[in-house]
Amino acid sequence: MRTTPLTDHFGVVLHDFSIADLDTAEGTGQLRDAFDSGLVLIRGQSLSDSEQDRLVTTLGELHRFPSGETFEYMSNVVEEEHNIAGTRRLLFHNDGSYGEHVAPGTCLYAMEVSPTSPPTAFADTVRAYQQLPDDVRKTVADLHGFNTFNVTAAIEDHDPSRYRIADHPEPPDGVRLKTAVHPAVIDVPHTGEQALFVSEFNTSHFDELGPDSAEGEELLQSIFAVLYADDNVYTHHYEVGDVIIWNNLSTQHARVGRIDRNPRTFRRLVVTALAW
Repeated sequence: MRTTPLTDHFGVVLHDFSIADLDTAEGTGQLRDAFDSGLVLIRGQSLSDSEQDRLVTTLGELHRFPSGETFEYMSNVVEEEHNIAGTRRLLFHNDGSYGEHVAPGTCLYAMEVSPTSPPTAFADTVRAYQQLPDDVRKTVADLHGFNTFNVTAAIEDHDPSRYRIADHPEPPDGVRLKTAVHPAVIDVPHTGEQALFVSEFNTSHFDELGPDSAEGEELLQSIFAVLYADDNVYTHHYEVGDVIIWNNLSTQHARVGRIDRNPRTFRRLVVTALAW
């Protein structure tokens, strides 16, 4: 197993990978180091369910979904699966930022992909924090983001939009909302780096400045301009057999288009706690 950079600032590609590599301390260490880069890509895989499980449990404990299983399918052809991500386009976000516990990692295994399948874009939240002007970096380091998630819109598969408390002081009738407050800048485990933890999908406002603050909104927009700049984003176009694992604390991700009727199936695992 060997690695090459995925971009010039984050992520790696694992080449010549075999599940047997994880039988050794060296192989386990390589995978964990790759994860700490923010984004891991392994192409051309043909994994059984147990092999994907083995790969991801090398990183940590698996999250258990409401179904009771430690996996779910993100699919438009597996009829019994109704993942909350649906088929809609998704803005940049950290998974679970609207909850108290934020899982540190996610893995997708591409089982079915069509030429029209939308890619996933990834933004480097560590580099973006470093790229902020000094005054902005110092200001945001002392703030907390008020994060929201419109569960009703997700279930109904509406096109995504940022839910701002300023626009909805009280949730409209029939809207179920999840909210959580987190530091706007977080420490990334293992690396000692700091990363932005505000997003265009989930952050309504800065808690200290309040939902109606023009200053807070201007600050958020200036951060988003750096975070989602072209040179800070990698866009991945899937092929069957791709395995992609990302650090949910040092990257954000977005689905850049709506899923059409052509088959698209991923097996998804989430790491709820890191093992090292």
